[in-house]
Amino acid sequence: MKPQQNIVAAVLLSGDQILTGQRQANRVGGGKYEFPGGKIEAGESARQALKREIYEELGDEVVLGPQLLVPADYEYSYAQIHIEFFYGRLQSQNLKHVAHTEFRWGTPQELAGLDWLPASRPVLDLLMQQDLRKIEFDE
Repeated sequence: MKPQQNIVAAVLLSGDQILTGQRQANRVGGGKYEFPGGKIEAGESARQALKREIYEELGDEVVLGPQLLVPADYEYSYAQIHIEFFYGRLQSQNLKHVAHTEFRWGTPQELAGLDWLPASRPVLDLLMQQDLRKIEFDE
């Protein structure tokens, strides 16, 4: 039986654009695009983990919005993963490259042709059907 990993990821918004990162070549899924995020550690809520991961990977604070309700279970060769996705906005957008070789901002339609990790694709498909400028943030 494969280990279960609980992951959290952010759909980071700037107007009608989203941020994607290309995974470093030496990591699982190297070269593919994904939404920034990472593992939920013991004792963390999904929101706490996502704020920590965004700071560690991007070097920026994030304001989180609503959770996306999408099918989020996926089986990779190394693990069964469960991903929770949240909308977010970066405070400064001065990004550092820790887990990604590059970042791209674009509309979901503009980014659709990239080579995405399979677990991120359903989210991208959902985003193409939404008006991202209307997402409301409580924080």
